[in-house]
Amino acid sequence: MTINEQVINDLNRAVRDGKPWVAFNDRADKELNPYAIHVFASAAEAERFCDEANGTFDFAGQVFNFDNYIYMQAATLKASLQMEEQLISPIAIDAPAIARRMAEQSLYLPAGKSIDDLEASLSRGLFYPVFWHRFIDPLKEIAEYHVVGHQHYGGQVYETGHSHRVLASFGSLGEARTFMDSVVLYNELAGKGTDYLVIGRFHGRPLELDLEGYAAPHSGLTLVTAHHNYNHGHNYHELHSLPEQATISRYFFVGIKDGELRLYNDKLEPTTIGIIQQPFYPTHFINDYLTIKNSSIMNEQSFDYVKNQLFYLGFGEEIAKPLRVKMEQNLTEFTLPHTRKFGQDETSSVLHFSKGDQKDKDMTFFNRVDVTLKQAGKEDLTQSFFIGKEYNYTLQERYNMMDGRFAYREQPKMEKVEENGETKMKPTGETYFGWKGLNFKETDKYGNFMPKTMFWKHEREFYKYPIKELAEPYDAKRIIASMQKGNKANVTILKDGEEIKGQIAANPRMQRFDFYDAGGQSIKVEQVKKQRLDKTEEMKQSETKEMKQETKETRQQQVASEQNKDIKQGKKQGLRVA
Repeated sequence: MTINEQVINDLNRAVRDGKPWVAFNDRADKELNPYAIHVFASAAEAERFCDEANGTFDFAGQVFNFDNYIYMQAATLKASLQMEEQLISPIAIDAPAIARRMAEQSLYLPAGKSIDDLEASLSRGLFYPVFWHRFIDPLKEIAEYHVVGHQHYGGQVYETGHSHRVLASFGSLGEARTFMDSVVLYNELAGKGTDYLVIGRFHGRPLELDLEGYAAPHSGLTLVTAHHNYNHGHNYHELHSLPEQATISRYFFVGIKDGELRLYNDKLEPTTIGIIQQPFYPTHFINDYLTIKNSSIMNEQSFDYVKNQLFYLGFGEEIAKPLRVKMEQNLTEFTLPHTRKFGQDETSSVLHFSKGDQKDKDMTFFNRVDVTLKQAGKEDLTQSFFIGKEYNYTLQERYNMMDGRFAYREQPKMEKVEENGETKMKPTGETYFGWKGLNFKETDKYGNFMPKTMFWKHEREFYKYPIKELAEPYDAKRIIASMQKGNKANVTILKDGEEIKGQIAANPRMQRFDFYDAGGQSIKVEQVKKQRLDKTEEMKQSETKEMKQETKETRQQQVASEQNKDIKQGKKQGLRVA
């Protein structure tokens, strides 16, 4: 038999054995042969296999393996090998009737798919993924709240491998949030890269988690996530609010049997919406016939890396859609626009991407972002920021720098080197901590403001101010962490016996903290005077002195009492007392 004939023979045997799903590496340099195909009984198993296979990372070489595992129905791969699309008589499909039937069952097509895509698959006798919506009242459905920790074996930057566990369970969302905030703070102080989730488990259902630690739709609802930022801290996302109606979704497959639209589970077995099934998400699912040897499908590993990089740098999730469109066009270079509001201010950015030098690896890189800050009553300010492999600042921190503030974090030490007659700054491999901002009095040849680094022992100074939150170490650390990102942090100022709500911001340039009232107006707040501290110390010393005096007097009284007792005892014994 030829290789194709042997593969087709293996596919037929897999289907007979109840394994209708196949997965394989779709890299252009990989040959499709019987040893390269993996078969599965369910789409969930195939999905999990692709996730794990595509997530491997060569730590020695610090590069991805660039594998692109996909999965599909065995029938689709078999048709691709046999060119059966030219031989099979298509099934007549009543598309409007199918659309009505799906609407009656609250079934919807995946994002970016149309009724034409559905019709094309069903007419060839294939199954097509759909998802089902269910509306719930979280307050009535949730029995208890779990805090889940989620980690990646290869680290949060590359997100290779997955592990998760329930850290604690609570009877209320408030208790769960408080616990998650505490472990997030510990995580940040300890420098550990862990994501956290708060999950509400439904009454009468055991908790089931997917690969990323999210609740399976039939078992619970993921309420809040705290994703570890590549650069510093955690980004919180509230997915569902308890008082509001929530929507949960589950994936199924639809197919045509006896002229009717039928529902199937991920094992391609007939099912109904009410039957619980293994959760799956068709991330790596391909439903189209393939040109096996010269497939131009985009490198999914590269897309996932850049998508996650953009998310953790503060550009959100929506930018992933136009990113995928551009990467699928296989462009050497391209740009994407992005806007974000910061209160009354707005940043308008242009993100620059390009292909890597290793053409065989089809890797796309995020190189630079040009940020324009728009503020009412001021001229627009534009600055270009280059993106490196690490130590990148988030968009929030970039905005704070352009607004005149500084961000505190670990930075690489740089040194001047000569290359091709030009002087360039290159990292030495060592790092340090400092405040990074912009020098608005000096620009480079491209018109960008030069970076400025300041050194200042801010934590020691912070504790000298009359701030109510200093009484709680946890609150103090949160304020410091926020200011280190360049933010204005909310504080309660103690002044003349009153509590004043305001904000505080670090000002490394002047080696001080700036304070603002609730209306954003600058106010003056003095440090706690040293004399007051001395007076307090004097009071403590006075109290200690008084305690020592009382102890001395008490001892003298005890001695006198013992002497009187001895005198009386001597009289009883007839002794002469002088």
